[in-house]
Amino acid sequence: MQTTVRLQREKFDAATEASALTRGRTDIGALVTFTGICRGAESGEPIAALTLEHYPGMAEAEIARHVEEAKVRWPLLGVTVIHRYGRIAPGE
Repeated sequence: MQTTVRLQREKFDAATEASALTRGRTDIGALVTFTGICRGAESGEPIAALTLEHYPGMAEAEIARHVEEAKVRWPLLGVTVIHRYGRIAPGE
């Protein structure tokens, strides 16, 4: 099973990542994606940006733990998790 876990500052294209995960596969019956987007306001108050921090090594291990749990619960054929950190502006 193809499993990718990345933490990165850089933006990425979710469609490109989904295409890479499914390329050459004919045994996939569904593709589920989730993409978070920074809001511009919360409870009527403007948000200038989010700053997401992480502990290198610990964050990847925690994400990998969730991936392993998902693999036990469902018959997954592949998983890609990309989690951004750093400054994320509204709309990103």
